Amino acid sequence: MSTDTTTPAGPAPIEDTDASWPAMLNEWAGDLWRRLHRGRHREDWPPEWLIPAAGAAGVLLVALLLFGLVLPLLRWIGRFLVDAVDGGLDWLRDWNLTHVVLDPVRDYLTAHSAGLPIDAETLWWTWCAAGVGLFAFAFLWRAVAARLGWVLFGAATVAMVWATTTGPARSTTAGIAALWWIVLSLFALRRPWTQQRVTVHLPELPWLARIVQRRE
Repeated sequence: MSTDTTTPAGPAPIEDTDASWPAMLNEWAGDLWRRLHRGRHREDWPPEWLIPAAGAAGVLLVALLLFGLVLPLLRWIGRFLVDAVDGGLDWLRDWNLTHVVLDPVRDYLTAHSAGLPIDAETLWWTWCAAGVGLFAFAFLWRAVAARLGWVLFGAATVAMVWATTTGPARSTTAGIAALWWIVLSLFALRRPWTQQRVTVHLPELPWLARIVQRRE
């Protein structure tokens, strides 16, 4: 009678077929969720490390969203605005209707810049920056001083166009300058969307209070 001395083969080892980091992260998250689910019925729930871990995860998520979505979006918006402003300035510079207003104003400032400590070019760009700043403050923040300055700026622009232009086109160019100012004033001098409420506090009337108390 022969005896079988062959050693029985053990079970085959289980090999991890997916060793990538997303699979390991998914497995770790599943194991952590199962532990949290089993431990939520205990008296010491939630554990002390859960709140700091949740806060750190929230900060990490916000950082990922900020660097992955928000910053590229802001860069795209910035490039779009720069290109739009640059294209708009080129379009206005090449548009003949703007020269009807801008050229007389520039000629007036050039002719009346003698004796000033700045040259005519600096005076011209200062005038343009003042107009843009007054319009921005009047339109965005509805500042009263900016709105008053915008009114004076428009009146001075029309006056300079009228004084510089000669011949039969004087009234036409002044009218076009006034039309430009009126169109821009629709935005600069706009009223707020919300209606303002005024609360009036009436003085106390002791005799009226006594009459009301007697009737009650």
